[in-house]
Amino acid sequence: MKLSIILGIITSVAFPGVVWALPPRGSSDPLVSRRSAQLQQSNPNTRIEELQPEASGASSNATIQFSGNWSGAVLVAPPEGEIFTSAVGTFTVPSLVPNGNDGAAAAWVGIDGDTFATAILQAGVFFSVSGDTVQYGAWYEWWPNFATDIDTNVFPISAGDVITVNIDATSNSEGTVSLINQSSNTSFAIDLVAPTKLSVLGGQNAEWIVEDYTQNGGLVPLADWGTVTFVNASASTSANNKISLQDATIFDIEQFNDILTSVTIGSDSSVAISHT
Repeated sequence: MKLSIILGIITSVAFPGVVWALPPRGSSDPLVSRRSAQLQQSNPNTRIEELQPEASGASSNATIQFSGNWSGAVLVAPPEGEIFTSAVGTFTVPSLVPNGNDGAAAAWVGIDGDTFATAILQAGVFFSVSGDTVQYGAWYEWWPNFATDIDTNVFPISAGDVITVNIDATSNSEGTVSLINQSSNTSFAIDLVAPTKLSVLGGQNAEWIVEDYTQNGGLVPLADWGTVTFVNASASTSANNKISLQDATIFDIEQFNDILTSVTIGSDSSVAISHT
């Protein structure tokens, strides 16, 4: 993919060695049909700090902020003296339709990556359309490692499947991600360790996100996924407190001065993320 336009946004943290790039609107550069041949990566939240017009559809008590790559709900801090140790959420895989506009996105649950930007423990589902080909798959990642796609023979994913993602940090350097496909009654789990001594978890954030992820160093064109709704969403802390989405911060994706998503926190345990 051509890295033709550098993403010109101000972020709250620096990512050494990462080149953020956006394809031009209407770019003819196709997505590759197989993710396995590329280097995919979910990344920390690239906050946009300048003031923006209020997004529509947000719940009245939610704080609204903007990002170059994340859209969804983020618990930006645990209760004082505690850390986030788990996060869970369930969503339905959206149905993408080939319409001449190639694109992709990923829906995931994770710990850290916003105000604590040196690590993310996360897992979820990607969805992409390239020409007449629509592709779905599950993945996991301990950032700054690249994403690892899960063999579809082991854990198949289709449009309309109901997926539950559990993220458990057993320590700051160890954790388990598990995914359950409730529609096909299949599951996948794996234990992970921090890839480096500098990428241990802080337990400072929990999130439910649809992301414009990177491929070979540049953001992929953003697919129109319609709406992804996380339900039964919550986080738990080191003091065994269950934290709802009531005080979560909403993030909408903004690129080229256009707001591309609309997020609504519908209840203490649900958030809907729509492509506009």
